[in-house]
Amino acid sequence: MGRFLASLALALAVAAPATAAPPDLSKMGAAELSAFLRSFPKGGELHNHLGGGIPAEDLLAWAVEDGLCVDAVELAIRPTCAGENLRPAADYQGNEALRSALIDSLTTRAPGFRGRSGHDQFFTAFGRRGMSPLRAGDGLAETLEGLARQNTFYAELMFTPQFVASRAVGARVGWKGDPAATKAALSAAGLEGLVPAARADADRVLNRAREVMKCDTQQARPGCQVTVRFLFQAMREGPPEQTMAQLQLGVATIAADNRFVGLQLVAPEDSFDATRYYDTHMRIVAELTDQGRRTPVALHAGEVTLKLVTPKSQSHRVRDAVFVAGARRIGHGVALPQETDADATAAEMARRGVLVEVQILSNQVILEVDPADHPYAWLRKKGVPVALSTDDSGITRTELSGDYVAAVRNGATYADLRTAARNAIAFSFLPGEGLWLDPNGYRRPVAACAGQVGAAEPKGACAAFVAGSEKAREQWRHERLLREFEARF
Repeated sequence: MGRFLASLALALAVAAPATAAPPDLSKMGAAELSAFLRSFPKGGELHNHLGGGIPAEDLLAWAVEDGLCVDAVELAIRPTCAGENLRPAADYQGNEALRSALIDSLTTRAPGFRGRSGHDQFFTAFGRRGMSPLRAGDGLAETLEGLARQNTFYAELMFTPQFVASRAVGARVGWKGDPAATKAALSAAGLEGLVPAARADADRVLNRAREVMKCDTQQARPGCQVTVRFLFQAMREGPPEQTMAQLQLGVATIAADNRFVGLQLVAPEDSFDATRYYDTHMRIVAELTDQGRRTPVALHAGEVTLKLVTPKSQSHRVRDAVFVAGARRIGHGVALPQETDADATAAEMARRGVLVEVQILSNQVILEVDPADHPYAWLRKKGVPVALSTDDSGITRTELSGDYVAAVRNGATYADLRTAARNAIAFSFLPGEGLWLDPNGYRRPVAACAGQVGAAEPKGACAAFVAGSEKAREQWRHERLLREFEARF
């Protein structure tokens, strides 16, 4: 304990002006804690599915504006009115009972809605959340605005360009027996030719978001200040050659466009295809990325419990994502403590600096894990880097600051949250050298910036260092915001 307190004192000394003692979050009431952590600079959001972050109210408003339809029985938004129980969304304006039921259907706000578990309600909600493809940029704008409102200015968002086209190439090519042979066949079929279209998809989404937020005008909204990068996500359902086609296109797109910084695999980890092809998917990722050495990889792994999968199936998910696929970050990781040789895996993750993206509130809804029982505390004890994020805030009706509040219920101190916020940039996939020599410790800034961290502007050699690194620039901004915040103590 003495060494920990000494380390914390040193960290505060190099990164912030002399202040009063850090606040004891455990003594704050609910309202005080909520307000405090909403304004706390949270560094970044590393695990957020772009489509799942849109509030249901926005989807309903867009459905009216875009002439979409509502299924009053299934409580879903549909693109056309061809079918029973379907009518224009505009016909239901002012029908408060239907509006409330639709919001229940498109979110997880009503526990046990229609007899569904939180898991089933969450994952089936995506199929009911219809919107025009042109609205993806509006959704991005809402996400960035929400982060800015919470003093958070970096995001890596999961995005799926050229979904149909890439999987169609995979279907035509088929599985060739192993990842290497399938990779060659996909390239021979022209898969990488979809890269310009994937980049154009990103152009449309980003340009629309900037238009909605009025960026580069005098009316620019705070969301314009949020730096956004994309994780190219692939669906882990369906035949493996189709998943591989998406991942292979992702690798090529990341190489061609610095707005894409890493890969992800998404969809329910406990589904039939995700489970039976789990080993194959890990080998595919390893083949395409040279075990993460060529292309950064963040993988959903361990987002299961024994209610969802068998003990044998649960026993290796995170381990294989790290040791076989070469993931640099793990999304969720809830099942890691129940895996075979969990302590050894955690120790190796701490040694390698493999971060876990922790979503306490999402795991409470989907996996029925109480925040107080979440393995976040165990991960901290093991020295595994962690960052807090939301997953699908539009479905779970949460915000990033809410996950920080939930972390306090898990025993997190102010120092823990401070580290988690810094980790959200230090372990991002942004290029460039970081501002800190000891990520997850934050006691040793790079020599060029020693004594300057937290200042309004870097000077001398530090200015050159920060200018030459995208990661350092984001870290510099966060440290300045952190110093300003802590000056209130």
